[in-house]
Amino acid sequence: MPAKNKKKTKAKTKTKTKTKAKTKAKAKTMTTNKTKKQKHKYTKTEVEQFKKKILAERERILKELGRIEESINAVAEDQDGSNQSYSNHLADLGTDYMEKEKNFYYASQEGRYLRSLDEALERIKRGEYGFCLDCGDLISKKRLDVVPSAKLCITCKSNQEKQERGR
Repeated sequence: MPAKNKKKTKAKTKTKTKTKAKTKAKAKTMTTNKTKKQKHKYTKTEVEQFKKKILAERERILKELGRIEESINAVAEDQDGSNQSYSNHLADLGTDYMEKEKNFYYASQEGRYLRSLDEALERIKRGEYGFCLDCGDLISKKRLDVVPSAKLCITCKSNQEKQERGR
């Protein structure tokens, strides 16, 4: 009987040792992840790179808004009838109005994006660029490369989208 008890004790000790080793490994991984994430802020060079990217994107948006404005003006001139060589068929009018609505939609989308880029430039001036507005953590460089006007880190943005969807 005592031999069985020794085996059980050894088995329990091995299990506890394995559990402790796993816990230490998890703690070490979590510490490593935290140290990677605990970068305090981006360097001036990195911020300048983001600023260049934002300014280039802003320039592209302004050109796109100019193109949309030209398209809206062209549709308005056609509707005046000065360039119209065909009758006012209802289907043609419907198509014209649909094109006009589509252009207004694109213009409003681009306008919102332009506003967010301007806000990002303002955060750069204040020295607040790259920090999540909800939790205050540093937004990952990968996220800012893809969305230079990002205000929220991935976690906070996901939470916001879940709330908007009602989950």
